[in-house]
Formats: sequence, C-alpha cells, structure tokens
Amino acid sequence: MELFTTVGTTLEGPNGRYRVIKEVARGGMGAVYRAEDLTHQRYVAIKEACLDPVACEGKRDQIRARLLHEMRILKPLSHPCIPRIFDQFSSHNNEYLVMEFIEGQTLMQIQQRTLRQKRLLEEPRVLGWLIQVLDALDYLHTRPQPIIHRDIKPENLILTPDGRVMLVDFGLMKQVEEQLSETGPLTEATGTVEYAPPEQYAQSGASTDARSDIYSLGATFYYLLAGRLPPRSVDRMMPLSIDVTRKPPSLRKINPTVSARTEQVIFKALEVDPEHRYQSAAQMRRALLPPRRFILLPF
Repeated sequence: MELFTTVGTTLEGPNGRYRVIKEVARGGMGAVYRAEDLTHQRYVAIKEACLDPVACEGKRDQIRARLLHEMRILKPLSHPCIPRIFDQFSSHNNEYLVMEFIEGQTLMQIQQRTLRQKRLLEEPRVLGWLIQVLDALDYLHTRPQPIIHRDIKPENLILTPDGRVMLVDFGLMKQVEEQLSETGPLTEATGTVEYAPPEQYAQSGASTDARSDIYSLGATFYYLLAGRLPPRSVDRMMPLSIDVTRKPPSLRKINPTVSARTEQVIFKALEVDPEHRYQSAAQMRRALLPPRRFILLPF
C-alpha cells in the first residue's frame, strides 16, 4: 500500500476525477496536494489522511473521523473567506478531502519577508486583513450550531491575489454542543501553543467557545503588528512566584503606526479570562470600526 499519493496519480471520487500535480505540504499523518479536477476543469486542493497503522501510530480511526468531521461541517458553508468543499472519498485505505485551491501567501510568509527587510507591517494594511477574518468568524460563530476554529494563526490565513484573506485548516474545529467520544476527531485539539488560549488545554478544565478564537486572533494580529509573539497564555497562568512575562509589551512602543484604539482592542482580545475578552467577533469588529470610519482593504 502506498503511504502517500505520488505526483501524476489520478484519484476518483463521487464528484470528480483528480490528477495530482504537486505535493504542497506533508505532516506525520497526511499530506496536501494541488490537483487538477478533470471533471470540472479547475484546480483543487486534496487533503490526504494517511491511515497506515505504523505511520499513523495506531490512530487510524481518529484521523478518519477528523477528516469526515471536517467534511460534514464545512460542506454547507458559503463565505468568501472560507474555502469551499467539493468532494470526499476513500481509496487504498486512505481518506481524501477535496476543496477549493487557494492561491496566495500565508500571513506568516508575508510577515517573515517583512522582518527580513527589517520592517514592520503597517496598521492600515493589517487591519484590512483583521476585519475580513472577523467577518468570517462572525459567520462561523453565529451559525445554528456555532463552529469554533481553534487553530487561528498566521500560517492558517492566506492572502489571495485579489485581496481576500482566507481562513484555512479546520482540522481542529469544534461544533458547539456536539457530543464526541474519546476516540472522536477532537481528543487532541490543543492548537498551536503560541496562539492558543488557556481554556484550550485539557488540564485547564475549561471549555472552548467563540471567545477562544478571539484570543487566538488577538495573538495572531499582535504578532503581525509587533513582529514578535505575545507571552504564551500558559506562561501567563503560571503562579506569581515563577518569573515569566505576563503582560504583552506595548504595541505602540514597538510599531509607531499602531493607534491607541487598535492596541486597546488587541489587548482586550488577549485577556486570559474569557469573560474579559470581546464576547463575539461582531463586538470586536465594532470596537475596531466605530461608525463612519472606513479602512481600505489591501488589493
């Protein structure tokens, strides 16, 4: 059995035939490919969950469940900043998810290039991105069964050539009020430690909700404006006797393009206690954009 699909392979699902063009990314339990949809004459991204028992360390059921979970929840969604889902199928004991291929650069790639040039991103440009992500989160969080992304970070935000910011990689998402077993798709949904809120860790005993995405968004955009990460939430929760940095350094002292309003909004999003954060993406957006203020999106 092939552990991973090779370039040139043609895969067949219920909604199309797909010729793999190149490997885009690979991890310990799967890969992502760019492919040509031969049925609909378009380019797509194919996420492959490698279900080999050795390569996946005996977690086949969990990996398969996570991919099916992602397919079921994302397929009905329709938002300009969320990739569309086209197909899902099994082949040679692996699972495949076919979705819209997003051209562009991640915000992490843009930030890294900017830092190599010894510059910082300017506030108007970054706010244009932030407003788009808040709109996408408001759409997800206000659905009949709200969807929590749980892994917002610069690597999961792609700026397209037409100026859209796409929110990608929903592998750790949670649908509120959904019951999942211990072997279900979300047992290890910790996220990325540099951006994750404290309640996202199992040992915290707390549950995640829309405010968890607000924290991760605050950490992401603090990094984009400051060129450095804020203190990790797990460190900020340490006992006072342990010497760690607890409060993020002032954005305005690091980046002179940042306004007092924007700094205040980012810091409120980064509150350790969810009750002290913005309670919704819409509330955070209103704080950033008071009436009659307009921000140009970066095209």
